[in-house]
Amino acid sequence: MKSYNMGVLLVILGALFWASSGVMAESLFKKSYSVEWVNFYRLLLSGLFLALLSFSLKKMQLFTNPKELLSLLLFSLLGLFLAQFAYFKAIFYIDAGTATMIQYSAPLFIMLFLCVKNKVPPKSLDMIALILLVIALFFLAFKGEFSLERLNFWGFFWGIFGAFGVVYYSLGARGIIQKYGVIFILAWASLIDSIVLLAILGGEIPSYTWNLIDYSTMFGIIVIGTILAFSLYLKGLERVGALQASMISCIEPVAAALMSFLFIGTHYSMLDILAFGLIIFSVILNSKAR
Repeated sequence: MKSYNMGVLLVILGALFWASSGVMAESLFKKSYSVEWVNFYRLLLSGLFLALLSFSLKKMQLFTNPKELLSLLLFSLLGLFLAQFAYFKAIFYIDAGTATMIQYSAPLFIMLFLCVKNKVPPKSLDMIALILLVIALFFLAFKGEFSLERLNFWGFFWGIFGAFGVVYYSLGARGIIQKYGVIFILAWASLIDSIVLLAILGGEIPSYTWNLIDYSTMFGIIVIGTILAFSLYLKGLERVGALQASMISCIEPVAAALMSFLFIGTHYSMLDILAFGLIIFSVILNSKAR
């Protein structure tokens, strides 16, 4: 029982820390820091840390199998890159709470993909969850009014792309993850994505006038919101199981919205709050159906 309770605590802390990364990133974006710059340092430094950790565990090695290398590249670009870069892009155009809510709908897209792949119809609870999700996303995209003037196109576009990134992040590269371990694969994927971002930046890293608050915020994104969030969540997952962890992690989008409201001053309408509730409820229904 003590092990289970500790697992619950670790999952909660992991979810809270992950939610905080989006809010901290939003605060930097409001100071005109670019999404590419923040993600470059986040992926580079966290990748180096994970690589050193893998090396200390004697698991760091080079890929020699072309199929495994291709699997790693696809996981890096379609999984990790989209899950993190597109998520931060969505935060840039909307806010951390709404972007986290949209990305949190990924389990339903995973369910839909598996139903199509396995040629089985969704369960009744899954269908209800999908209908609720569509309604919620409509509210968030149009604020309940079918008008292009109300649509935050780029915020919604990047938010959905981030959710699809989580889908591939969850389903792709299972073979090499089982063979080499998740820390090793994430280390390589993070370093590959940092190179991609450096190319997007044109090989030149923008310079900014730094202060102690900005240093602390970037430190928080990398250490608290990435490395610790990932480590704590996985440790908690081992103790409570995937289903319970997914249910407990419902706190993540709620925490992101609350932090964004308290620390950045983001305001949410009652319709936004209703949409948040529908997304969380739809994911819970989807978990129950599993």
